[in-house]
Amino acid sequence: MNLVLEQTKVSHDPKTLFNHYLGANVLYAYHQIGLLDIVSNRKVSIADIALQTGSEIGRLKALLQVGEVLGYINHYQDDFIQLSLLGEEMRKQIGYIIWSVGAYGDMLRRLGDLHTGEQGWSGLRDEAKVALGSDLMNSSILENLLSEVLDSLSFQSICDFGCGNGRKLINMLKHSPERQGIGIDISSDAIGLARQNVEQHGLSNRITLLHGNILDMNPSHKDIELLKEVEVVTSFMMMHDLFNIVEIRETLFDRLRNVFPKVKYFLISDTLRTPISYLKERLPIFNVGFELVHAFMDVEIPTKEEYDLTFQKAGLTIEKCIPFGPTSTYLYVLKI
Repeated sequence: MNLVLEQTKVSHDPKTLFNHYLGANVLYAYHQIGLLDIVSNRKVSIADIALQTGSEIGRLKALLQVGEVLGYINHYQDDFIQLSLLGEEMRKQIGYIIWSVGAYGDMLRRLGDLHTGEQGWSGLRDEAKVALGSDLMNSSILENLLSEVLDSLSFQSICDFGCGNGRKLINMLKHSPERQGIGIDISSDAIGLARQNVEQHGLSNRITLLHGNILDMNPSHKDIELLKEVEVVTSFMMMHDLFNIVEIRETLFDRLRNVFPKVKYFLISDTLRTPISYLKERLPIFNVGFELVHAFMDVEIPTKEEYDLTFQKAGLTIEKCIPFGPTSTYLYVLKI
């Protein structure tokens, strides 16, 4: 049974709410100092952890005590610690904590200032942590799913727009040495992370990274020649943003076909709107927060029915629609 992804309705009294908020911030601190990997599946002394992380011992012990109280850490008499089963599950799902506390923490703390719409949210979202958190959410599940789908397709060149930190593009290419990849992202922070990751994996000769907006790519764009041979185009967790640009919604895929004249397939992954009755009954991870922050960014999350109709109107064949990860999250395989 998964301890984190989805649960039946539980109590949310002030005591529980306070301690869960504290726990999320402490888990994020564990991620920041590298603690989760240090004490995963092995006992490590607190003194050694302080040395490895550069932590002041008193503050480290205070962080560890919270983890022990909340059940993330097992503390042994010889002052050694190790992640508990719950702690290991939290480590596997740390992407959600990075997304909520790291990427959107400032915005969530400022909801009361933003509710009138008079004050903008710009600067309250950490783009690099959005990329990292999104990448780590169910990364192993999506990686296996993408590998299976891509193995069934014949192509030589793939482009991921909204590539974030590049991890998904790297994973899509690392087992297929004959294929080339292009990553495009509007965030300079995300592209910076992507360049580091591509270099670390030794794929600089096979992956080209472009800092820019996919909507600005046109026949006169300086990088357009790189995109003319692309046969598969992917996009993960960003199509809802494009869906909300009303003036291009009906022509988006026509524009993408112009940018990628040889494209055979679009692989689109996104989290869609979840009925409130389901949210109240099951309280799944991610969906409530996902819809909340996007409402404050004036981005409407579409329903699955709206997505299906949009793809069909664009003349695309929905070959597969595969649910995975968080509730209402799908991978669409769309054939031209």
